[in-house]
Amino acid sequence: MVVSLSDYIVSPLGVGTRATYEAVKQGRHRLRCYEARWGVPQPFVASLFDDGEVEAVVEGLAPRCSRFERLCILTAQRALQGTDVDVRSPRTLFVLSTTKGDLFQPLGATARHIAQWFGNKVTPLVVCNACISGLHALVEAWRMITSGDYDYAVVIGADLQSDFTVNGFYSLKALSPEPCRPFDEDRMGLNLGDGAACIVLGDPLRLPQRGREGPFGGRVWRLVRGAVRNDSYHVSSPSKNAEGYYQALRAVTEGLSPADIAFVNLHGTATLYNDEMESVGLTRAGLAAVPVNSLKGYLGHTMGAAGIIETVLSMRSLEEATVLGTRGYRHAGTSRPLNLSPEHRQVSGTRFVKTLSGFGGGNAAMLFEMAPSDSPERGEKALTGPSPALPVGEREWEREISIASGEAPQGSLPPSYSLPPTGGAGEGLGVGLKELYLRHVGDYPKFYKMDPLCRLGLVATELLLQAEGEERFTPRSDRAVLLVGRSASIVSDRAFQQTIQDPAACYPSPSVFVYTLPNIVAGEIAMRNHYHGETAYYVLPELDWQRIEQLVAHLLADPAVRSVVGGWIDYEDNEHFEAKLKIWKN
Repeated sequence: MVVSLSDYIVSPLGVGTRATYEAVKQGRHRLRCYEARWGVPQPFVASLFDDGEVEAVVEGLAPRCSRFERLCILTAQRALQGTDVDVRSPRTLFVLSTTKGDLFQPLGATARHIAQWFGNKVTPLVVCNACISGLHALVEAWRMITSGDYDYAVVIGADLQSDFTVNGFYSLKALSPEPCRPFDEDRMGLNLGDGAACIVLGDPLRLPQRGREGPFGGRVWRLVRGAVRNDSYHVSSPSKNAEGYYQALRAVTEGLSPADIAFVNLHGTATLYNDEMESVGLTRAGLAAVPVNSLKGYLGHTMGAAGIIETVLSMRSLEEATVLGTRGYRHAGTSRPLNLSPEHRQVSGTRFVKTLSGFGGGNAAMLFEMAPSDSPERGEKALTGPSPALPVGEREWEREISIASGEAPQGSLPPSYSLPPTGGAGEGLGVGLKELYLRHVGDYPKFYKMDPLCRLGLVATELLLQAEGEERFTPRSDRAVLLVGRSASIVSDRAFQQTIQDPAACYPSPSVFVYTLPNIVAGEIAMRNHYHGETAYYVLPELDWQRIEQLVAHLLADPAVRSVVGGWIDYEDNEHFEAKLKIWKN
């Protein structure tokens, strides 16, 4: 059993959960048009902190940390106030959800700085899974506590926009020149937004006092079930039949009728294909009549913070028996009808579902349930989470593959491939890696379009799956892809930055920008092999097989998962790269 103990939001709408929620209730927003911001040559609409606004909020706090780290620390500090969570305990885990964090700074080091400020010495976990990162972080933290690995998890979601992200989404022609209109027939795209939030999760058997920013109505929120599924369709476009979204929804609502769900808080980015996909997925799941909403019209798309911020605001609204209105919505603009309204509406019930979708084909859903504070375990129906996980050491793994730059390490297990560094400042294809592709694959020309991290991941998994010898390229939902690295997408980050370095000659590349999301490598593997199971990319400061196997064990505890392909994959630069992948099976 996992419950939310406390939370805190910092957004352009207000400092604190209550301030942000009240602003949304009043219909306020901070979306406005920016011209020449950060030297971006095109005007854009976004919800951003004013210059100096973050600095004023975090004044005097952790002065040696970066602006991004200080904002994360503030949300966690305020969320933890009033609880009796022992933040220094080895039974407390910090989880950071972000898409870019401190650009060009190692995300694992960023997360470690945040955890160490609180005196926590447990290696923190970074979830970097594009737009679904925030919800995926809650799902993984829920698994960590349910499995008994930890008693508490401090889950922080944060992203601050920059010329990097604005130019990237502009290159994809995804930005709206006006405030966004989710699901509306006249929608023109998304608005980006700054934001940070923290939810402290814990085992109710060790339930601390409520935090200062805790529930308004004396309620306890339980995380019931979470799921992540992949479309296996396209790395930057959602599936036309909403396969991954539908599978995630079905997994978390199993055993429930539409009447058991008060509302579904959707991703609702106001982009043509995302909104349409969600309408298809909800209809396939039999939830088209359930009230739904999107909060992007108030906050913009806060990327790695979206799953945390929007979950907290949904909790607050259901405590008041309300589903918040979808700001900007006027006329239905999807092929399947949805139960939407621009006005706040009264609803009944104690459960809501939160969903997100993102690049790389990822889709996440989670079911939340409200209970009286004096009885956090009581619910209208008995709903269960994952089964207890067996230690990974007690499970069968078929084979291991290793590809690395430089000489093969002493004692490395076969098959192990040592490749020469690529040298120079090229695209990182590498003679050795290209030769491996041509010798062992050769029939997937998209290989040449991929970034170095994805090329490495594709070749390594091809060698591994060929050695496994099972039937290939038939759709399956029982295999997950779980990858962990240190450098994330740093090579593509640098390449994209070069295209926007000079405002007078700015030429942002959409194909390069997509690969600045490190989870794309997991999505590419899923697409190649038609996997519809969970795909994930995590960041750790260094290779840690114990933590990787812990994550694998959580996946294998899901009855829907029979095997996991994954492990360590890292591409720091053209001189330093490695992939150490395995297959684990139930």
